[in-house]
Amino acid sequence: MSQLAAARRRLHSIRSLIRQGEPFSAVQVLREAVSIVFSEPLMKSEKREFQRMISDASYYIICDQHIRKLAPELELAYVPGRERVFLAKVDMLLEKIDEKVHEDAQEAARLLLEDKMRQDMELGRQMLDAGLMDDARGVFAELAREHQNCGKLLHDIGGSFLRAGAYADAVCYLEEALKLEPGSLPVSSSLAVALRRMGRYAEAERVYLEALREGNGAPHLLFNLGRLYVDWKKWDRAVKAAQCALR
Repeated sequence: MSQLAAARRRLHSIRSLIRQGEPFSAVQVLREAVSIVFSEPLMKSEKREFQRMISDASYYIICDQHIRKLAPELELAYVPGRERVFLAKVDMLLEKIDEKVHEDAQEAARLLLEDKMRQDMELGRQMLDAGLMDDARGVFAELAREHQNCGKLLHDIGGSFLRAGAYADAVCYLEEALKLEPGSLPVSSSLAVALRRMGRYAEAERVYLEALREGNGAPHLLFNLGRLYVDWKKWDRAVKAAQCALR
């Protein structure tokens, strides 16, 4: 098959590729075809033929909704004598396509990781519900290693241990979560609850007071602080916290 015959075949295939929902492949095929055509000596009749074919192929591509969304301002019109300009526009479109493919791949990978994380979280919680504490610890430890910089995940793991009554485990994860999300009121509140239930009242008080400074005296924190003082039998402080919460 001659080079020009190969170019004809490629240009003829572009409309089918668009109909099949493969506009990005169509642009690559257009680039391959015009590279051949522009490098070959053509007879007058061939010039007219390929001008029409390239114009038609370009029209099909530029009318595709995915291409329009990707490059809304791009005009892809072939003008004889301006082959370099046309090639530059096709190359620019290919660059945008490469960027889009890369972004889509990254997004797909992110969604897969998030889905796996949700599944592992659910597995760990099911193990906690079944009383399989050591198995749950293993699942959560591996999950935390895979996402060690995700404060929200560490908070969720700590919260799961807190609800299961495994307060020491909860404190470990919640302290790490607070390092990643300093000033987070939900993390601070969960950590203080875990410390209170372990009887580590002074540490819980410190966490509450720091959280109150961050949260400008949030009423729910004051109520929780009052509960801490009741457990701690600091009655005067409990009354003061309750009064502040009701203001």
